[in-house]
This record gives sequence, structure tokens and C-alpha cells, in this order.
Amino acid sequence: MLRTAFDGSHRRRIYVFRHGDVSYVDDNGVRVADSTIVPLTTWGREQATLTGKALANIPFDRAVSSSFPRSVETAELIVEGRGLTIEKNDAFIEFQGDATTRNAVTDLNDLAYSFRDAAKPGARYVGGDVFADINTRVITAFEKILADKNWETLALVAHGGINRLFICWALGTDLTPFPTIDQNTCCFNVIDVDTHPQTGTVVRKLLRSMNTAVYDIPKERNHMLSLEQIATRMKKKS
Repeated sequence: MLRTAFDGSHRRRIYVFRHGDVSYVDDNGVRVADSTIVPLTTWGREQATLTGKALANIPFDRAVSSSFPRSVETAELIVEGRGLTIEKNDAFIEFQGDATTRNAVTDLNDLAYSFRDAAKPGARYVGGDVFADINTRVITAFEKILADKNWETLALVAHGGINRLFICWALGTDLTPFPTIDQNTCCFNVIDVDTHPQTGTVVRKLLRSMNTAVYDIPKERNHMLSLEQIATRMKKKS
């Protein structure tokens, strides 16, 4: 469906999803050795299925996912039955902390609020990835997708941290808002992007919806951020 803005710009829509529920902490309260390969939990698969059903009338014509299994699995469930091939993109994988630093964390506040300094120059995620560097990687890849005019409605499945970068981009800001943005598992954000019909230049960006979870519209299920939930499980087992 071709959308046209009032000024004649070509308006396309992007649904940016976070992957469904996973468990980064085992039954003993220990963080898994490799968080990149964790699959969705049963609840995570149910979240993705519910989301796909709720958005059954959305005319997705392209689907892109982070290459991590939890994102690919979520994407497959959301667009199931639509005949779309999931395009796996390494540029959209989640922030990676330094394993040595992560394992040496003694104050769980440093884990629960590890996004708090994202806007500071040179800030790293748990001693690993530099926030600003990952922002450059993600937005560069995102803008390549925007440059392709052969789609109208995109499903993009990534991660809580990565989605915050898309939202900052849509708001036209640096990473100052990054720590204040929440992303529930399997939530979606709606971003419209208007481009010039001839040159393809971005004319405007519109954040239409943010952190919508179809299984919990009024945000009643859990008041904690996802990193707070991980820290809480580790604290209970310590």
C-alpha cells in the first residue's frame, strides 16, 4: 500500500520489535555463559504468536531480524504464513559486554542500570561495546534498508538496547533519551519515515507508537525493566 504525506513525500512504515521472552539466568541464578544463543522461552513464543495474530492485517512486505536466534525465532512467529523470508542482519545484534567485566560485577545495580551512562562520550556497555560505536553500526545499516525503495511496510526484529537506538534516531536526538526508554519483551514501536519521491532523501521521521506489548497494553504485568529483572533473579539466588 503506497502512502503519501500531505506534502507529497513517500511515507513508509517500520514496525520495530523486541524479541520475545528469554532466560539469561539459569535456575541457580547464574547468568548463562553465552547469551547470544539463548532461545525463546515458552512464554516468549506465546508472546510472538499473540503479536503476530494482533497484527495479522498489517501488510508487511519485508522482514529483517538481528541474526541472534531469539530475534529470528520471534520474527518467524510474527510473520508466520505471510510467505516472507527473514533477512538476518548482524548489524542489529544486541550490545555485548566484556565477559571478564560482566563476571566481576559485584554491585547488581551496575547490571540493572547498565544503560544509564549511554550518552556519555566513550561509555561502554558492561566494559564491552561502546554505545556510540554500536549506534553508528546500527543506524548505518538501517539507513541502507531505507535507501531500498522496494518495500512499504517493514517488520524489523531486534533487541531492547538496539531498539532504543532506532527510537533516538526517530526523535532526531543523540543518545540522551536512551536510558529513559523501556522495551518490553516482544513489544513493538511504529516509526513512519517520509522520503522525497525522487531523491529518496529523508524528509521527516515520525514516532507513532512506542513499547506496545499486545499481551499487556496497560503495563500491569511487571513494573521492572528487563535488566532489573535479571539482576533480581541473580540477587534472589545469591
